[in-house]
Amino acid sequence: MYLIGSIGLLIISFITEPGGGSEMTSASLFIYFLFMVSGIVATGVGYIVFNAAIQQIGAGQTAIFNNFVPFFGLVFSALFLNETITASQLFGFVFIISGVPFGTGYIEKLRDKKHKRINHTNKSVG
Repeated sequence: MYLIGSIGLLIISFITEPGGGSEMTSASLFIYFLFMVSGIVATGVGYIVFNAAIQQIGAGQTAIFNNFVPFFGLVFSALFLNETITASQLFGFVFIISGVPFGTGYIEKLRDKKHKRINHTNKSVG
């Protein structure tokens, strides 16, 4: 999947940026270092954590956390590449960040825990 996507992006990049190949050689070593760290280390660590999460909480709930991928991608591009985060992106991230707790069932667990505590307190007092 990633190989096919990478080949597709490479083809699109040659179409949209015809002189891009020659510009690649003018990048600094730091840029290539970031590229390698991002491609190897960050992806490797991400998959290790993702697979560990599948073992702990199951595939269904772990898959919901894939929604955080664009969030972290944009945050790190702002930190490392000085990209600008727009208002529409922030608006979308509010939905992502608020949707994940609903999708994982965390909100329902909190609500149930609160109701059990209230019901237990009412029985103790009454």
